[in-house]
Amino acid sequence: MSSSLSLSFDTPDPDDLHARVEARAAYWIDRAREITGASARRLPVPEVRFDLRGRAAGQAVFARRSRRCHVRINADLLASHPREMLDETVPHEIAHVVVYRLYGTRAKPHGREWQSLMQAFGVDASPCHALPAEPVRRLKQYRYVCGCDEPAWLTSIRHKRACNGTAYRCRRCGQELAHAPDNETAG
Repeated sequence: MSSSLSLSFDTPDPDDLHARVEARAAYWIDRAREITGASARRLPVPEVRFDLRGRAAGQAVFARRSRRCHVRINADLLASHPREMLDETVPHEIAHVVVYRLYGTRAKPHGREWQSLMQAFGVDASPCHALPAEPVRRLKQYRYVCGCDEPAWLTSIRHKRACNGTAYRCRRCGQELAHAPDNETAG
């Protein structure tokens, strides 16, 4: 055995993990075809991208006009939790793709059709993962007031939109929120 070949089982090779995710995506599409009787044309294998960041483990993305779909996978979570990502996240996102391709937008994201397919896959139909994930960034919060006793807090993104003319209303009282610059940011 050559000593120049060094394998580390603590940090899996990202290229190998990416190939394994792509293979699992193809496997789950094949299973979905068997289960639903759909053709390869109706259920093509979606492209898999490894560009998702933050707390989400995976995301199914649909282009409504072209009906093309792709799956986004969180590469950091894949590297730190490969088994969970391969066994849970990949079939979860593929089920979203299959339901969209077969039922369109009339099916709810974690609705009856999705749950039935997950059950047929033999995978837990939980809508959220339980993997430890840190947010990519923490948005600044801006204080807004309305008719309620408690202030409302808008993130920097919504605050900027409000400054440019977008009106936001309180969910409790229905009044339009007004920026209150005193005591500006929340922790």
